[in-house]
Amino acid sequence: MSAGNWDLFHLRKPDWKGQEIENLINELTAEVQAKTVLHKSGKQSCHSFEEVELLDGKEEYCFLSPIFDSISKEGYQANFDEKELRMFLKKDRNIKVIGLGGVTEDNYSKLLDLGFDGAAFLGSVWEKYE
Repeated sequence: MSAGNWDLFHLRKPDWKGQEIENLINELTAEVQAKTVLHKSGKQSCHSFEEVELLDGKEEYCFLSPIFDSISKEGYQANFDEKELRMFLKKDRNIKVIGLGGVTEDNYSKLLDLGFDGAAFLGSVWEKYE
């Protein structure tokens, strides 16, 4: 995995033990390690606009999902209307909203076009490296 043109590698593997996570991090290049943060329980994954609004000003960023049909969770379908997403994401806010759920290299630019501050690649990354 290269550092590529992205800002942050947010590592979330809740079922992994400390040594497993450490082994994975040790396999990453120094450049990727510098961009890696471990998921903390305080970071929020929101499933509605209202949940995002409740966190506005309290967190630096949150995840909003599922934007596209999930790759790793069978039956976990996209949950947002594109027009409503665009309108919501154009509003002034003090929290970055990161799109999550079914994000791939192919739909990444669409996600940014909707107005997200960034994207979280999960299933597409783990699927590629497993």
